[in-house]
Amino acid sequence: MDTKLILKTNLFGAWCGVAYCVLLLVGWWVIGGFFPLHRPSAGADEIAAFFRTDVVKIRLGMVIVMWGSATFIPFSATLADYVSKVEGRSGPLTKITSMAGYANAMLTFYPPLLWIANTWRSQERSAELIYMINDIAWLQFIGGLALIMPFFVTVAITALHDKSAHPTFPRWVAFVSAMTFILFLPDQMLFFFKTGPFAWNGLFAFWVPLSVFCGWFILLAYLMRRSILAELQQRFGTAAAPAATLAPAARSHP
Repeated sequence: MDTKLILKTNLFGAWCGVAYCVLLLVGWWVIGGFFPLHRPSAGADEIAAFFRTDVVKIRLGMVIVMWGSATFIPFSATLADYVSKVEGRSGPLTKITSMAGYANAMLTFYPPLLWIANTWRSQERSAELIYMINDIAWLQFIGGLALIMPFFVTVAITALHDKSAHPTFPRWVAFVSAMTFILFLPDQMLFFFKTGPFAWNGLFAFWVPLSVFCGWFILLAYLMRRSILAELQQRFGTAAAPAATLAPAARSHP
């Protein structure tokens, strides 16, 4: 495949990291109405009432989240491509990165599908059944982090071992990735608490992981975009082309 096309495909993949975060939050919170967050301690009737009102908005929001999960696949492919360049081949780190990206796409896809199912026959189903499906969706959506954690490890290793003159991921990215990994760990306490900072709507189980989650992906998207644009400029003079085109026109005027 043409090198320029590969770079532009990777540029699209880098932007998909930002698109993923935007579609996730817009679909889930702004349109789907999941903000304020459901309380794990809420009763069955309260949860059932949520899914029995504004069902169209919930479905629309969840469809947006599911499409957002699809954008994570090209982002992961671009990230895996840069890992492979440092690894020197499509080795274990590259494969782990690809598989972790696919796993996160699936972890993002299925909870909104369950929430749509909750609205599908909400008037016919018992509150207890809606309650159970909601619990399953929340526990996977917020707590299913084990499969994405290898992402932070592979990026950290890549950043530490990139010996190129202008690495895509500087060494400090390794420490940011390690810190992200550590800050994600308290999220797993949500399986043991229904109230407090370790519940799925709490500070350490939700707000801290969400902040570092979005921040980490946006950071990587920015770094990959910067590297791609620099390579496009170096190889093809893409950024300089408009200036070169305008220069003769500018000189033609007195």
